[in-house]
Amino acid sequence: MGASVLLPVAAASADDPAPGKALYEQRCAGCHDRASDRTPSREILSRNPPAFILSAMSQVMAPMAAGLSQDEMKAIALYLSAAAPQPGDPNPNAIWGPSSAQLPLDGPKCEGPLPPIDLSSPQWNGWSPRPDNARYQPDPGFAAADVPRLKVKWAFHYPGSKNGQATVIGNRLYVTSMSGAVYALDARSGCVYWRFDSLAATRSSVSIGRIANRPGHRTALYFSDWTKSAVAIDAETGEPIWRTKVDDSTGLQMTGSPTLHDGVLLVPVSTGNEAFARNDDYVCCKFIGSLVALDANSGEILWKTYTTDKKPEPYRLNAKGRQMWGPSGGSIWSAPTIDPARGLIYVATSNSHTDAFHDGADAVIAMDIKTGAVRWKNQLLKDDNYIIGCPAAANCPHPVGPDFALGDSVILHTLKDGKQMLIAGQKSGDVYALDPDADGKIIWRHRLSSGSALGGVEFGSAADGDNVYVGISDVVNFRDPKPGLTAIRIADGTILWNTPAPKTPCRWTNVFCSGAISMAVTAIPGVVFAASMDGHFRAYAADDGNVVWDFNTAADPINDVLGKPAYGGVMDGAGPTIVNGMVYVHSGYAGRSTANIYDLKGKEGNLLIAFSVDGK
Repeated sequence: MGASVLLPVAAASADDPAPGKALYEQRCAGCHDRASDRTPSREILSRNPPAFILSAMSQVMAPMAAGLSQDEMKAIALYLSAAAPQPGDPNPNAIWGPSSAQLPLDGPKCEGPLPPIDLSSPQWNGWSPRPDNARYQPDPGFAAADVPRLKVKWAFHYPGSKNGQATVIGNRLYVTSMSGAVYALDARSGCVYWRFDSLAATRSSVSIGRIANRPGHRTALYFSDWTKSAVAIDAETGEPIWRTKVDDSTGLQMTGSPTLHDGVLLVPVSTGNEAFARNDDYVCCKFIGSLVALDANSGEILWKTYTTDKKPEPYRLNAKGRQMWGPSGGSIWSAPTIDPARGLIYVATSNSHTDAFHDGADAVIAMDIKTGAVRWKNQLLKDDNYIIGCPAAANCPHPVGPDFALGDSVILHTLKDGKQMLIAGQKSGDVYALDPDADGKIIWRHRLSSGSALGGVEFGSAADGDNVYVGISDVVNFRDPKPGLTAIRIADGTILWNTPAPKTPCRWTNVFCSGAISMAVTAIPGVVFAASMDGHFRAYAADDGNVVWDFNTAADPINDVLGKPAYGGVMDGAGPTIVNGMVYVHSGYAGRSTANIYDLKGKEGNLLIAFSVDGK
């Protein structure tokens, strides 16, 4: 969408069958009529219901819709959509229209009193079971030999899109959604205890911990949403406790999961500026990525550290003569990693947006856990300056970089001799082992693919006691794409095996019918779980990479907790969580996989699927 002079809806002719036409041409056509990269074309957008388009303008594309009234945005949505409108005005909070269940909870209400939360019970709390972010569950509740017997136990169908992975504490399961709904489910049955409606889309996973000095509240559930805020609600009841805005930049897209440690909530901050900047009139670019520490009890900001010390300043005019700013970028898209022994926090950062040098872009940064002071920084790729739409956009940097962000969390790994290494993955297809005692010096490095803007290592790897298991996406890659799963021995960097992604048919026909492994990987003793964009959820033997179990989440409908048929779809984003004999995974990804939303005509994938041995 592009910024321009407003044309109120009232200015259109009363007989105009499409009062949003002029508004679309002024505000949106510049990007969507010449779409590239991750920007959906007008044709693709038109396959969505008006409610979805309105939701996008109200949230992810809000900077480009700035100044439009609600009626003007509705007019654009109704004009653009070829789908039949829902009864009444489009509702931005009902991305797919009304819930399939027509129930406030979107599922059957759990009977009986809520069981108390026991923080000592089996759990997967936050992005990883442990603060090392290894995504390794040492006690899954079933053996590797049981994996071929995994079957669906229940499935929860979202009325809107999902994003964050499941957090499980005992028999409680918590999950967020892009509709803004946060759900508390029974982990064994999928019934709903409560639903909390946040003020905006929520992409992060949640963390749970004790809360003090809050009468009536014992445990809190923490997450971030697209109001640029960190949020705490009561984990028992869903009642709000506090909400704190952590940044006021234009175009924020809070995606990385907050990490809770020792009474402090660590919130990563990221942006959609690289998409907005393709609009020639957009003021590019003033955002700097950051990590914000808050008191988990009060929501008070304790410190905030940016990924570079340099503040954005005017530095040149763009191709249309508009002032540009820099440096900009260095988003933190992933959960921070805790190193209690060294008193450090590790974050991985993404690309720069302008050609004003950003020394913290595409880097691993170590910060003091108490103050946020930067202790060291290793920039793994310099001058990766990137926005969508280049070379045509006026704001394009010179030269344009490849968009090789570090989008997954750093893994802190301890070898058998006690030595520690940091493992980081990049969209270039590179995997690094870094020395935390030598300012992040590279110990070994492998390039597993040539990478791309949607290639290489995307959402995260997993590591057990010896090896790291790396999923490669390469879904959009015209230089020898190599999607698949690779095992590397961490001690010396030896590649142990590589299992290429098989080619399988899908219910959709676009580029996202791919074996690309972009979703975060999860490991248990002897087995690695990885899902791909073709909708397949697979388990691989950790010793040789052979597939020991394969479930197609998207081929046939799965009965949800209401007994109604629902569908999976492209698998991407936050990964499987495993605890107490259960495996939980999402199928369907609205943010990137245009396959689910645009092609399937009422059979979009929006499921949380729970597996157990023999479905028991």
